[in-house]
Amino acid sequence: MLQLIRICGTAVSIAPKWPQPASSLLRYSTFSPREFHYETSDGENGTLMHRFSRHVSHTKRDFTDTTKCSLKVSNFYPLPDVGTYGQQIRDLATIDLAKLIAFTTDFRSKTDVRSYKEVVNTLDEECVRRVPRATTGELLEMLHCFMYLLPNKIAQLKSYQAALPKLIELFDGAENERDFLSIVFFLGMWKRNKTGAMLMKEFLQQHLTRYLTPDMSRMDFVILANATYKTSLRMVDESDAFRSRLVKEIVEFGDEDDSALLVTLIKCARMNRLASGEIVEKVRSFTESNIDSKELDFRGLSHLFAYIADNRIKDDTLVGLFVEGCWNRFDAEVRKNGFETQSQSCRPKDIATFLWSCATIGVPIESYPEVKMNLLEKAIRLKVEAGEYRYSSDLLIDTILSLWICDRKSIALFRLLFKDKALVQNLRKERAKLESRKDLLLTCAEIDLPDAWDMIKSVRKPSADAFALDRAAPEFLVRPGLKKVAECLHRLKETKQIPIVAIHFNAPVKHLNIAGVLVKLAGGEVKNVDVLDERHCLSDRESPVGLMKLKARILDDKGIAGGMVNICRHETAEALEEELRRILLEPKELR
Repeated sequence: MLQLIRICGTAVSIAPKWPQPASSLLRYSTFSPREFHYETSDGENGTLMHRFSRHVSHTKRDFTDTTKCSLKVSNFYPLPDVGTYGQQIRDLATIDLAKLIAFTTDFRSKTDVRSYKEVVNTLDEECVRRVPRATTGELLEMLHCFMYLLPNKIAQLKSYQAALPKLIELFDGAENERDFLSIVFFLGMWKRNKTGAMLMKEFLQQHLTRYLTPDMSRMDFVILANATYKTSLRMVDESDAFRSRLVKEIVEFGDEDDSALLVTLIKCARMNRLASGEIVEKVRSFTESNIDSKELDFRGLSHLFAYIADNRIKDDTLVGLFVEGCWNRFDAEVRKNGFETQSQSCRPKDIATFLWSCATIGVPIESYPEVKMNLLEKAIRLKVEAGEYRYSSDLLIDTILSLWICDRKSIALFRLLFKDKALVQNLRKERAKLESRKDLLLTCAEIDLPDAWDMIKSVRKPSADAFALDRAAPEFLVRPGLKKVAECLHRLKETKQIPIVAIHFNAPVKHLNIAGVLVKLAGGEVKNVDVLDERHCLSDRESPVGLMKLKARILDDKGIAGGMVNICRHETAEALEEELRRILLEPKELR
């Protein structure tokens, strides 16, 4: 841990002494004016992160120091001299500097963006300079005040990135429960960052066992779980205590308790791939009890739905509750705030989560009369035009692909992908996480929309082999269930029960990684046999998942003869042979 702290500490340069040349300030400034033009943290008040911050600030700070503040705010605001501001704050004690950061919140509404940017950058640079000699209390006070000033941007601060390794170093010499949770909370703000994830992992590996006790309150554990979720750290496999506590907190969660806390725990369980029948039952009972509650918003309900989808639960009543509940909330939001709202409860990623859940389970979304798909598409289109998807093209791809899997071929949304130059540039990038979904979406478009070739050319050259019935399946797609069916077909061929000429594994839909068995009969007829195993069916062991339904639909549209054999239901060799004879020998209309 100490070596990692030294490495991280060297990554943050210490700000040189004031004054500095203007060119140097511009070069090393943390923020530019444009980052504050359209951003405001006023909307953070009342959000879950604000509640976590307030809880940590009120319950985990050391209030034993009763030294009065010697800072005179009027010396700095509301009319600071930006040119000498750095020299002024150099004379402040570190604890007073932290308080000045908090008072800067009031200054924000009374000045222009450029002056505010200069003040924030100067505060950040001065804090960086003080990190090496600061105490734990001073560092935490500094972070709390920056959290109050810039809750959405705190992880971008150089002082934040310098303070966390120093805090961990100081903590190892004076461990206590109060500082443990404070450090975990602030580390959780450093999301989508390799350094932050490494620090969090090392810190929890050393200290979690000591502080994760039955005495830890629910709110403290939720903050811990949220921090691991934000830094994409899977703790269930690392700690049995964390796993059992996570299950316990979810299962014992009251149906009348705060839904936002349960949703946070469920998101953590999803990220840890924690499958539990007890958790499924809690999600069911909580949803049924709170489906009409305004506290459970579109975002929260979508994440609860996603846990059901992750576990591939087949329950039409429960799924219908989620679909109708999500739609009613979405419709109410649109009617209240309009289509182009940037509401925190109907963000692009929440829409993507809802549609992904529908696609995973294979929900025929248009079969619900309450759901107005044209209205949903219009809302997504206006969000695209408003720029909400510009820096998250993967969400738009997920959204359109999910609609396609649900048999809603959204041609209008597909075209939007190619209208915005920034979206097209992102589509051209070779990113592993995005690539498979992008390729599958383009393949579906090539198959279902031949007219879309001109658009697809701007991203990749159309392959003309998006669908090829005799395409050989690579070895890694040949599942044990496929081999079992192939062995059974070979026995039927050898005993001449079915006039089979050839058998081989195929993957007819490019980039849809579900292989099948292609069977050629003596009369020249070719039939495709898909295998429904535990990996590709829902919890009832009979209903196929959304991707399997997509493949079956494409084959049916192409007029390919064949069928689907369920090896979960036909477990004996005799039953499997009987089912294969039915698929291969009986006319489709008689099955």
